[in-house]
Amino acid sequence: MPSVHTGWGIGLIVAGAMLALLVAFALWRRLRPALSVVALAGAGAAIGAGGLLVQEHVGAADWAVAVAFMAVLTPLHCRVLFGRAGARVVGRVVAEDPKAA
Repeated sequence: MPSVHTGWGIGLIVAGAMLALLVAFALWRRLRPALSVVALAGAGAAIGAGGLLVQEHVGAADWAVAVAFMAVLTPLHCRVLFGRAGARVVGRVVAEDPKAA
C-alpha cells in the first residue's frame, strides 16, 4: 500500500480551501460565531491532512501537529482578518453601521 495518496490529498486540500473561502467571505457575518469557528477548524484540519497525504515518510507526530495546528490557525486567521464572527447586535436590532456596534 503506497504511503502517498495524491488524489485524496489534493481532494482534501481543495475541499478544505473551498469551505474556508465560503465561510470566510460569504458566511462569516451570517453564521453563529461558534459554527463559523467549527467550520473553519474543520476546513483547516482538512487542508492539513491533505497536505500530509501528498508527502512521503509522514510520521504520527506530523499528523498530530499539522492537523491540530491548521485547525487552530485557520479560524484565528479569519478572526484577525475579518473581525468578530456573527452579526453585530445593538440591543435587539442588528446594526447596519459597524461603528454603531
